[in-house]
Amino acid sequence: MIDTWLLASACLALLMLGAIFRVVRTKSRNDRFLSALVAVTVGSAAALALSISQGTLLFLDIAIALSLVCFALLIAAARFTGGAAA
Repeated sequence: MIDTWLLASACLALLMLGAIFRVVRTKSRNDRFLSALVAVTVGSAAALALSISQGTLLFLDIAIALSLVCFALLIAAARFTGGAAA
């Protein structure tokens, strides 16, 4: 029997890899920031699906902590490179 949540997690992980590929391949700074945000968001959704599939909150806790750190770093990088007018 196929576990639906595990399949959803695998599909979301593939989408996250596509977003990471976009971060590496694009030339525009704004595209890199946007695709990094998409990669973090989709990766968090994949961790949520994996957490439901495995029945443990460990994956979800790790995903929340990494998401907070990544979003904070992206905001700092955007401000440092002149992406936001403060």
